[in-house]
Amino acid sequence: MNADPALKPRVFLGGGLVPAEAATLPIDSAAVKYGANVFEGICAYAGVAGGPSSFFRLPEHLERLRHSIRIMEIDGGEDQAEWEEALRETLRGNNIRGDAHLRLSVFVVGEGGCETRGPALVACSATPRAAQPLEARAGHARVASWRRVEDAVMPPRVKAGANYHNGRSGLLEARRDGYDEALFLTAAGKVSEAANSCFMMVRAGTLVTPPATAAILESVTRATLLELARDVLGIPTEVREIDRSELYVAEEAFLCGSSHEVKPLLSIDRFALGEGGVGKVTRALWSLYDRVVRGGEPRFAHWLTPV
Repeated sequence: MNADPALKPRVFLGGGLVPAEAATLPIDSAAVKYGANVFEGICAYAGVAGGPSSFFRLPEHLERLRHSIRIMEIDGGEDQAEWEEALRETLRGNNIRGDAHLRLSVFVVGEGGCETRGPALVACSATPRAAQPLEARAGHARVASWRRVEDAVMPPRVKAGANYHNGRSGLLEARRDGYDEALFLTAAGKVSEAANSCFMMVRAGTLVTPPATAAILESVTRATLLELARDVLGIPTEVREIDRSELYVAEEAFLCGSSHEVKPLLSIDRFALGEGGVGKVTRALWSLYDRVVRGGEPRFAHWLTPV
């Protein structure tokens, strides 16, 4: 947590820390006018038993950011040394010593039309967060009437700010109708992902998730959970297409991502999943994941980068 609640939030912007209220972008920039930006959500975790804090799977996040910049054709903002400086300086400048979620962004601040490619500006903000019981994370989802954007329309495999307008529409619809989350289908009617996280379910004891070709973000958390389930917990895994009707007969389901971590779903379209509570596979995966990110599983120490 933030050790000094009176400290005003500070943001890394263009090479140094500035007060959050002073962190502005040019109003005529492509970032402001057209949402021309890419970003990563990166987590820092306090170590077990007072151990040092670490970033979780930092190289994988930075590699995805590099891919996002390439696919979105942004000129500049690719200095990894600046990215790492931004992450560390943002934590230090806000006196955050425990768990935190950081947003590392690259904005196109050049003026012009929607095709403007640069120059680019690196920014980073950090939000401290407290531990939250799994039950407190649980929610209810509905299948959105909006379809997921696909690669022939916008590249969903990158974390571009503009992509999240699709998720925003579905999430606002879900909240209006009394749900917590929205699940999207592809243009072909197969399950894709949620508004801002990936989807996993359990059927007949197997952990199932849609493939990258189902218009999903290539999620670091999803890849982590698949590996932990298969190689540590001995849970069978499948990456395959999922029909909408399968959602209603799943034994368990949850959302996953750097921000959500693991979020159990208790029902989908008012169909209760399993016994209507947090399932045993979900609970086991979350328990293991939480140990891994805090350095409690030495075999995965290579996933941790000291803060």
